[in-house]
Amino acid sequence: MADILNLKCDAWLLPTDSSIRIEQHWLAAHPNLRRLASAAASGTFRNGRALAEPIAPWDSAEPLPVMTAVPDDGSWQHDAVAERLEAFVSSAVAAVPSPEHRPYRLLALPFFGAAGGGAGNHLGAALRAILDSSTQLASTYGVDIVLVLRDKAAFSLAQKLRREARNSSTWPSLGDRLHKRARSLGEKAKAGHLVPFLGAGVSVSAGAPSWSQLLDQLRTGIRLTATEAAAFQRMSVLDQAGVLEQLYTDQHGSRQAFGEAVAAAVDLPRYGLAPALLATLPSPGAITLNYDRLFETACADAQRPRTVLPEDVPAVGNDWLLKLHGSVSEPESIVLTRDDYLGYKSNREALSALVKAHLLTHHLLFVGFGLADDHFHEIVHDVRRALPTDASKNHQMGTVLSLFEEPLQKLVWDGKLDLLSMSNSASETSSGQNSTQTALAAAGRELEIFLDMLAAYATESHSYLLAPAYNRGLSQDESTLRQQLLALAKRPRSEATAEVWGVIDGALASLGFRPDSNYELKEQP
Repeated sequence: MADILNLKCDAWLLPTDSSIRIEQHWLAAHPNLRRLASAAASGTFRNGRALAEPIAPWDSAEPLPVMTAVPDDGSWQHDAVAERLEAFVSSAVAAVPSPEHRPYRLLALPFFGAAGGGAGNHLGAALRAILDSSTQLASTYGVDIVLVLRDKAAFSLAQKLRREARNSSTWPSLGDRLHKRARSLGEKAKAGHLVPFLGAGVSVSAGAPSWSQLLDQLRTGIRLTATEAAAFQRMSVLDQAGVLEQLYTDQHGSRQAFGEAVAAAVDLPRYGLAPALLATLPSPGAITLNYDRLFETACADAQRPRTVLPEDVPAVGNDWLLKLHGSVSEPESIVLTRDDYLGYKSNREALSALVKAHLLTHHLLFVGFGLADDHFHEIVHDVRRALPTDASKNHQMGTVLSLFEEPLQKLVWDGKLDLLSMSNSASETSSGQNSTQTALAAAGRELEIFLDMLAAYATESHSYLLAPAYNRGLSQDESTLRQQLLALAKRPRSEATAEVWGVIDGALASLGFRPDSNYELKEQP
């Protein structure tokens, strides 16, 4: 559940036809998208002999749109969908070089054809065909394909179909160990017991800098002599940040310049897969140490907007995101230097209390988190001190998703946190920097796959069941149940039972029923 225009990917499918018609939504990708698409379309694309073609020229720093002719004649059989998807994937692979920080190209496709492309009356069948074809093409071409949905009914049906797959094509790389854990954590999330806690690693796939990279970027904005530079390198990262803050104040006239430089370095326009997948989890709360706005943007695109604490005015009933270390929207709130950390407890004690309460009452899922943050250690220590002595010894406060095995960290956090590695290997490698980067990229991708499976099992919605035009994606048993519920929805009502009907109507609406839609009581399954 996302907006494909806000997703960090290598290429994306732009639905169109031989006359280069483009829906209004896609125009946000570029102010002159229609003109660029029309100029790029070749004669073979216009006469239908080519089904996909990239827009060129295009800014190489931006995800590449690949024009793809979607079925416009009501033909949504598997072969018709597969032919167009393969044309898209083949064109994207030819046009986009292999990425530097991912093992495979990441190609994004919308639920194409759902808005005027011929699939409007056969959404369930179209969704099945897209899922089946994408699985095969990802394997054939050696790419990662992400299906980006905007409709809750389509999302819930897609997740159901993937959970019920009877072969090894869904999350095959995870193995039994990670399969079991992803399913277990997904069920915790579905029950409302899981709270994501996001660290810097969650934003790396979008191009966000690590801590050391952030300090390196900030250094470019100030002047240091050779002697000062050598002394700077010998300092701790917290003290380096403090020095940079003072130098920005001295050389640029105010501390505000420092905060604005930090914000500029981490305020990115597109989120990666990890924030997008975590945004779909049905959790009332989330916590982050990150300054960027990637997760809250992903939540809004997933139709789960969050109140950001402490900067937003709290709203009763809203999901929330607690930004412990500040936000780029308020640069003065950013916690980065040693003084910031030392002053944190007195300035934001209420926020720490909220974290502690969730450590006591929920299962926290730590993602992209190195467990080296002193403030985090302090919170965990305070929570364990608040517990009865016997309970504190065996109180698992959450699960940490790490990229590699960390046996020493397991010793430190034994009885407090469960460390779950995406790889059976240790983080250090002896075969050089390239091998290390390759291992990091592979483990990072495995984490995305794990989060994908977790999100699939956390999806609690069944809004596809009564949604118009999704009947062809249902099993026979579901089709029978759909008919029974539609018959119930059409029954006459009396004033004496109005209160009960209000409850029933609410349940029918949660299953996707739309009173203003035309339903047939004998639909083709």
